[in-house]
Amino acid sequence: MSKKLNRNGPRCFWVISASVAIAFGASAATAKNSAALRCGVDVGKAAQRFFADPNGQNAWREYRSLKDVPDTKPGFGRIARLWAGSGKGVLIRLEEANDDFGSSTDYCFDKTGQLLALRFELRTAWGWGFREDGPVVNGAVAPQVSQFFSTNNEAPIARPEQADDVAEALRPDVYVRESRLPFARLLAK
Repeated sequence: MSKKLNRNGPRCFWVISASVAIAFGASAATAKNSAALRCGVDVGKAAQRFFADPNGQNAWREYRSLKDVPDTKPGFGRIARLWAGSGKGVLIRLEEANDDFGSSTDYCFDKTGQLLALRFELRTAWGWGFREDGPVVNGAVAPQVSQFFSTNNEAPIARPEQADDVAEALRPDVYVRESRLPFARLLAK
């Protein structure tokens, strides 16, 4: 599931660690997040549960805190956080990174495990990012926000030339049911 790049240009080595995940999460929390609002979650507060697949071998495990999550292998490892909503459902943030970019996807699931809303953000080493945010209708994201932006100041920008090189990375993984998440078996514990 990892999105790979093979390109020329500036490179930045990203490692998902607790500190990077916190920094990425903070930026995702500051922008309007309809998935979090729909789930009744304040992503500015600490998540209640943490999961990780550090080496990208689908060996997901739950951790007591974000500090306990080991550094993950760039391009393969992933981290997930879970916030319980105010009686409306659950918000799960899935984060991953490789050498050139990092992505964060917030999934709002209702009490039955059905996906209600999704917020996706990709930040690149080239100074630009992409975000999509909106409800899920008939299993597809119906974005109310879909824009490229400068990672320096969050201002909207025109579609960058490199966007065509990373077209696959600009599409979030959509799990229409909570039970389809790669670590779903751990959620029941």
